[in-house]
Amino acid sequence: MVPTVREVLALPVLAAGRPRVVGAAAHLDRPVRWVHISEAADLTDLLEGGELVLSTGLPLTGDEAGTAAYLRMLGEQRVAGLVVELGTHLVRLPRRLGALADEAGVPVVALSEEIRFVEVTQQVHQLIVADRYAEVEFARTTHEVFTSLNIARASTTDIVTRASEILGAPLVLEDLTRHVLAFCTAGTPAARLLDHWAERSRLHGTDVRGETGHGGAAGTGDEPARGAWSAVPVGVGSERWGRLVLPAATAEPSRARMVLERAAQSLQLHRMLQQERDALLVQALGGLLDDLLSGRVTDEAEALARAGALGLVRSAAYVPLVVRAVRRPEADALTQGERDRQLLTAVRQSVAAAGQTAIVSIRREGTVAVVLTCAGPYGEQRTEAVLGAVCEGLRGRAPGWVAGTAPASTGLVTAARGLAEAEHVADVGVTMPGTDRLYRSTDVRLRGLVALLRDDHRVQGFAETELGRLLEHDARTGEGLLELLRAHLEAGGAKTETARRTGLSRPTLYSRLRALERVLGVSLETAESRTSLHTALMVLDARAAGPYLGSRSNRDLDHR
Repeated sequence: MVPTVREVLALPVLAAGRPRVVGAAAHLDRPVRWVHISEAADLTDLLEGGELVLSTGLPLTGDEAGTAAYLRMLGEQRVAGLVVELGTHLVRLPRRLGALADEAGVPVVALSEEIRFVEVTQQVHQLIVADRYAEVEFARTTHEVFTSLNIARASTTDIVTRASEILGAPLVLEDLTRHVLAFCTAGTPAARLLDHWAERSRLHGTDVRGETGHGGAAGTGDEPARGAWSAVPVGVGSERWGRLVLPAATAEPSRARMVLERAAQSLQLHRMLQQERDALLVQALGGLLDDLLSGRVTDEAEALARAGALGLVRSAAYVPLVVRAVRRPEADALTQGERDRQLLTAVRQSVAAAGQTAIVSIRREGTVAVVLTCAGPYGEQRTEAVLGAVCEGLRGRAPGWVAGTAPASTGLVTAARGLAEAEHVADVGVTMPGTDRLYRSTDVRLRGLVALLRDDHRVQGFAETELGRLLEHDARTGEGLLELLRAHLEAGGAKTETARRTGLSRPTLYSRLRALERVLGVSLETAESRTSLHTALMVLDARAAGPYLGSRSNRDLDHR
């Protein structure tokens, strides 16, 4: 560490001169970066800042105005301080020298005994050179540490922990919303370090681009003063995704800065490598699923070997699962692509959280196909437990989905073929009320058949014949009779239940049902009539569930 004026004055060679601080004592902790011996009154072109000037006092022998000008010049040159040896040119100090030094902000020290200035320069320069060598050695060691971490592909936690050990202080990695991603306490109680972290972090730097918290009033208790924290952004340019924060004051800010920057670089490299590995793995999993679905891989041993090489653990059973995102009509292609990736990530995380492995791939827009392992004894209860755990994980990670499944199989190839049924079930599930649910073929029944036939022009013509006049009437009048019909059919034609569902009084309901029958031209009293109308409603629902429905048929999934 570069010596300060105070530390230089404590050296034996200067202590022998019986130094006495005359003015600007508050600045004695300034670093001394060089020693300069001079009797010149103007050093404007000779100083670079941080020098300790040694003089026998010749520039101070003039009047007070000259002395003040000399000290102002030294202050403007940002010198560390002025040491004046009395005796040769100056027997006693000017009367107001202390006050002038305070005004200029330049520490002035008087020596009442003669010393050898050359020895002062030698000893101080040795300290400075030693400090610079120590800085170079520290930089080299820091470089080696983080290079080794990069080569070893160290985890985020490992990188933060190693940086904390180098600094000997706690360290926190936070995201852009100030949530803690990783930390190392360095002996500080975790409760104290992380208590109200988001609020405290904002007080010590309101901009994630900021590199150091901005000053203000001191905190309470053991809290360092605002401005004492150091931080560097993690990520490049618009891709910044967090900050690495040193939540404590440091006596060596340059070293702290170096370590934080190198750690931030390692964290960014780790993130990039992780994203690349994930992308390659997703691509490989998608290729395997393509081969299984297209029939290019039919041998169970080959399928298991390839899947095992990609991380799939052999299991007693494998379960086909398809997760569908609920349609969002406003999504453009870029937005939808990002949502698909988010859904894929959520599915993979949910599978891992359930303690299972899987082949997971985006099959088409808004659809993720999964062949899920079911570790443990093979049985329906175990399969249900695994599916339940995965779906529970999805509810917390990516709300707004439906999922379809097919019967589990003891073979991977057979389970992959079951994805066609699972996707059909998921497609139908999108047309049903509610989200974040798992459906099976037993749940979809007639609605499933309608979904299979939804693109047939004869089915569409049937729906138009049944409901066309009602749709035209609602479009013209805005009465909303279609929703009344839906509620009545879902109530099984029971008027009491329909009244309860719609909140209408009995007289009003009867009146509206009669109006509904007039518009439809059919009676709502017969079971066949209600069945026809309900089927037509299912056709409308299936057609309205696009754009995913109909964008690619189940046959496309089977024969890729």
